Amino acid sequence: MTTYPQVFAIQHFCVHDGPGIRSVVFFKGCPLRCSWCQNPESWRLEAELGHKRRRCIECGTCLKTCPTGAMKAPGQWAPETCNQCFRCVASCPSGALTRFGEPRTAADVHAELAKEFALYRQSGGGVTFSGGEASLFPEYLVSLLDPLRADGIHVAMETCGLFRFRHLRPLDELLADGDAWCAFESQVLWKAIGALDLVLFDLKLMDRARHREHCGTDNLPIHDNFRLLAGLVHAGRGPQLWPRLPLVPGITDDEDNVRAVARFVRQAGLGAITLLPYHNLGVEKFDWLRRPEAFSAATLAEERLLQARQLVEDEGLRCYQPGDEDYGPLILR
Repeated sequence: MTTYPQVFAIQHFCVHDGPGIRSVVFFKGCPLRCSWCQNPESWRLEAELGHKRRRCIECGTCLKTCPTGAMKAPGQWAPETCNQCFRCVASCPSGALTRFGEPRTAADVHAELAKEFALYRQSGGGVTFSGGEASLFPEYLVSLLDPLRADGIHVAMETCGLFRFRHLRPLDELLADGDAWCAFESQVLWKAIGALDLVLFDLKLMDRARHREHCGTDNLPIHDNFRLLAGLVHAGRGPQLWPRLPLVPGITDDEDNVRAVARFVRQAGLGAITLLPYHNLGVEKFDWLRRPEAFSAATLAEERLLQARQLVEDEGLRCYQPGDEDYGPLILR
C-alpha cells in the first residue's frame, strides 16, 4: 500500500515565508528537537492526537466513541492501547480533541494549492514547503514540484539544513568531474532541492556543544550543507539560498552566536540574513500533546532585536526581518 507524508497544515495568505503572498505546506517529521520549537506537532512522522484543554467541556463523548477503551477520561488516553482511529476527534463536539497530521496525496495538495495560483502570480508569491523538515520526503516533493513548476509557480523550502546527500565529493571535484556531477544530481534528494527556486536555511547555533544541547544533534552536517548550497549558488547551479537566524532569548541571541552566524554566512560568500524573532505562541502546543514544556520565554524584546541587527550589520551583512526581504542576489563580489 502506498504511504504518503503526514501534512499537518496548509496555510494560505502567508507573507513571511518567501517572496509575495504564499501558501505554506507543513509536513510532520523533523530530525531536530529544538528546545524552543514552536511547532512540536511536527516532530514525529506519524499522525498524533492532541487535546486542547481550554476547549474541553468534559462531556465524555470521547470515552463512549473510543473502540479500544484507550480514552480513560476526557482528554486522557493510554497511548499503548490507542489504535489512532481518531473517532474521538470526529465525535468531539467542542473541537478539544485534534488530529495532527493527515496523509495527503501530491495530487490532492496540488489541487488545493491551485485555487491560489492567480494570487501567487499577481503578488509574485508561490508555495513554500515547511514542517517539520520537508526534505525528509524528496520523492513526494518531486511529485509536487513537477506540476507546480509546469504551472510556473515559484517554489521554496524552509529547512533546518539536516539532510544527507549521496555521491558527495569536494565541491571543486563535483563541478569539474562530469561523472561525479551526474551521480550527484541523479539522487532524488538533489532532484527535489535542485528544482526549488529558493531555500530558506535556518542557522541556529554555531557552537557544536550548545547545538547538541538545545537542538539534539550535531551541527557539522548542517554547516556542510550550507557551504555546499552556497558554493553551488556561486557556480550558477541550484536554488537561491537565503540564511535565517532564529533569535531565541538566552539561547541564540547572545553576541558571540550572532556574530559567529554572520561571519559564517559572509565566509560562504553571501551578503544578507533574516532575523526571526522568537514568540511564545507555540508554547501551549506542548500541553496539547502531553509533552513536558521544554522552553518558555517572553517574546523577544525589541531592544534585543535591534542589538542583533547592529551586530549583523557590523559584520558586513544586510539584515532583514521576515516579510521585509528584497530577495535580490546575495552573492558577495
